[in-house]
Amino acid sequence: MNQTKNIIDFFERIIKDDRLLPSHISMYVSLFQLWSFNSFRNPFRINREDVMKVSKIKSLATYHKCIRELHQAGFIVYSPSYNSYRGSLIEMTNFDSEAIVESTLVQDQKAFSGKEYHFTAPMFNEVELYFNERDLPSAEASRFYSFYQSRNWLLYNSKLMTSWEAAARNWISDLKKSDRNVRTKNNSQ
Repeated sequence: MNQTKNIIDFFERIIKDDRLLPSHISMYVSLFQLWSFNSFRNPFRINREDVMKVSKIKSLATYHKCIRELHQAGFIVYSPSYNSYRGSLIEMTNFDSEAIVESTLVQDQKAFSGKEYHFTAPMFNEVELYFNERDLPSAEASRFYSFYQSRNWLLYNSKLMTSWEAAARNWISDLKKSDRNVRTKNNSQ
């Protein structure tokens, strides 16, 4: 039973891999369950809402972060689809190929650890979802994304950002402050 060995190998690896958080583990187990519903065919299609429900992940940002990091760590192969009716493709990694797994564990272990952070530029749909969750239009997400994309994700002090979500929170805060100032100025006239 190759699938049983696959899940056992995954759990053996999470013991050794300090990058993985409970949300990563929950998502992987959910993807494994959805894989079993698809008769263990690789690749198979997923629906974001189903994965979030099964894995009990409530935040879209956490969902996108976990699935991207599982892909980067080599636990899955993720091919996103921006068509919600089609769904994204997932391929569960076969852990029998030790070369892939061991090199991934050794080389990428620092990527998720608290000691060193490797910034990964977000995809536009992640930024758009982040802004939409905060009741802001997609046009504002596009302005934010275009601005930082043109700056190669550098902050004002020319340092590489460590969290695009923090930059987005500052962007939104500044946007709300300027909106309040315009309303105050119009009310005083």
